[in-house]
Amino acid sequence: MKRNFKSFALLLALALAGGQLNAQFTTTFSKNVNPGQHSGFYYALPQTMLRLDFVIEETQCEQGPLAGYASNYFGGKDYAEYSSKEYKLLDVTMTSVAAPDPNATFFVNVNTGRGAGKVDFDLLPNGIIRSVGVGNAVQAAETEEVAEFPQAEPLPMPKAKSSDFLTMMSSGKSDAQLAREAADKIEEIRKAKLNLVSGYYETAYVPESLQLMFDKLDELEAEYMSLFMGSRVTQTVVRSIYVIPSKEVATQTVAKFSESEGLSTGSSGMGSPITVQTLPLNVTAAINAPSQSAIESMSYENKVFYRVPEMANVKVTFRNGTLVEERLPVNQLGALLMAPLSNTRLVFDTQTGQIVNMRME
Repeated sequence: MKRNFKSFALLLALALAGGQLNAQFTTTFSKNVNPGQHSGFYYALPQTMLRLDFVIEETQCEQGPLAGYASNYFGGKDYAEYSSKEYKLLDVTMTSVAAPDPNATFFVNVNTGRGAGKVDFDLLPNGIIRSVGVGNAVQAAETEEVAEFPQAEPLPMPKAKSSDFLTMMSSGKSDAQLAREAADKIEEIRKAKLNLVSGYYETAYVPESLQLMFDKLDELEAEYMSLFMGSRVTQTVVRSIYVIPSKEVATQTVAKFSESEGLSTGSSGMGSPITVQTLPLNVTAAINAPSQSAIESMSYENKVFYRVPEMANVKVTFRNGTLVEERLPVNQLGALLMAPLSNTRLVFDTQTGQIVNMRME
């Protein structure tokens, strides 16, 4: 009886020793790695980051040097009383970008002992896992292209095309005198335009020449009017904001926008809030995945984590209206699962963390 017990104990010890020797690596959640544990490396699964590109029209309003006399000669208040900026939201586009997920980052402790065997891990430069057991034969996944909006050149500031205009402004006269002369000049230009189109000059101009002369007079009038009304220079710009959808917060205030201050990120700026609402479609609800606490509290031998992404409806809203709405995969809303490695080769989708190819040998 004692001999049988000793034999059983010896077999058990050999089995345990064999299991330890066959353990090629151990995977542990990154936050539970002991400081100074260097016999390994980190890898991450991708999370979905949203890039919102806001197309904004910016207008710089400059006060005219004779603005104080605008109401005297032209009435009303259709002039720039002070220099300011105006903003108009034209369009928004949304694209997804893969980034390493800090809540799905793991440490692989490599066993360098006897019988540990060999396994190849292939990672992207940012640490996202690409393959296991394949080496570097997998080509880098193509990243999703983001539409680039051309930056429109600012319209030129009004410039003088007439020697009379330059002479008048550099004459050293008082503002009141300059205002009177400028108003008279505008009246002359308007009469010339009227005479041109009414046939007063009794000259048979070809249509192209007539249009050219009219445009020149119109341009000259705008130059003199800018002395009273000021100038407006408009350009179109694109500003990008990155948003990470969260399981805990379905609706996030990501920016604010106002016509006087433009776009500000976060929720503390001026203007009306811009929100991103992420509603999962529960595609992965039937998957019995381990809890986050279980993943974080344990180590796993010869296993790697992968992810089944969740589909979600993502909507960007502003002032009770929808700016853009799309249905797309949001990785961090999905399920984290484990894949055992036993003579297995795995290839991962670097945009989602899903296994896209598996080969068992």
